[in-house]
Amino acid sequence: MAVLMDSSGTESALSGLTFERTVNRRLVHRRALSEVFLTDSVSVDASHFVAAAQLPPSHAYYTDLPAGSAVDPLLLLECCRQAETHAVHVHHGAPDDTKFVLQSWSLDLPGLAGAELPPGPAEVAIEVSTHDAQWIGGSLRRLGYRMLIHVAGRHVGEAWMQVQYVAAGVYGTLRGRGRDGQPPTSDDYRRAPAGKPVAPAKVGRERPENVILLDPVTGPDGVRARLRVAGGHPSLFDHAQDHVPGMVLMEAGRQAFLLASEEFTGVPAAFWSVTGLEASFTAYAELDEPLEVVVHRTAEEPGSAGAGLRVTFEQAGRTVAEAAYRGTPGTSVDR
Repeated sequence: MAVLMDSSGTESALSGLTFERTVNRRLVHRRALSEVFLTDSVSVDASHFVAAAQLPPSHAYYTDLPAGSAVDPLLLLECCRQAETHAVHVHHGAPDDTKFVLQSWSLDLPGLAGAELPPGPAEVAIEVSTHDAQWIGGSLRRLGYRMLIHVAGRHVGEAWMQVQYVAAGVYGTLRGRGRDGQPPTSDDYRRAPAGKPVAPAKVGRERPENVILLDPVTGPDGVRARLRVAGGHPSLFDHAQDHVPGMVLMEAGRQAFLLASEEFTGVPAAFWSVTGLEASFTAYAELDEPLEVVVHRTAEEPGSAGAGLRVTFEQAGRTVAEAAYRGTPGTSVDR
């Protein structure tokens, strides 16, 4: 495997990564073992580490894709999230109850579509360099990441993220501010809400339970739909959350991107491949307020390779997050 970072010891660390068992589920903030993909993490020096993950050949959520699709890009993003989370606990000594506050992340996967995967599970290796570390009183409070992603020995792309780390007591105070008590958790939203879900094929899915958009409306300025808070979903809400996690917002945005791309171009959602995204988060997406996912139509329609669309996540009169998705269309078929 070619080493892309100029860091002493990186090649040795990569060659020593193991794929024999998953890491402790608590250290990647997961409850179900089936949702843990990280298998190893090795520190190279103060600003570099490497990590390993195994992609499952079958998964009720992450492989629920149209036939012939490549690896789900959001599965690779989840592997990167797990690598970051594990490293902060293991390599930087963050207490178990530290709260992770995502500020921004991005994903660029130009080599994913052409990657040839072996039968069965695929191995992922991630090279990570960190920057802009902020330490207060001996505790890590902020860190930036650049992650180079290899799938089955081939470099397929990169991820970047900025994350803030908050002590549990401070987080509890922040989340309770302006409320009569603490916010509800996703366990309170396990029943299906009112509304009409989007047809699975319109958002690149086959299983109805993986659709999280409701009541879509197409207008001259774009497409908007309401988020379905699927509190009982075993992957999107693996454990109780007091807000809508960033990974759930990314799935909602991806589904909205596919829905709008079909609406705007006539190319079915199943023929689109998401090749990248960039997202920033400015406020917590609350569980007990309706949240709309809005795709903004632009003068340049997404009809060519590398096309992109802007998505905003709107709640209570403000934008809590925004993202840009890029994708490549396949061959159109008669509708």
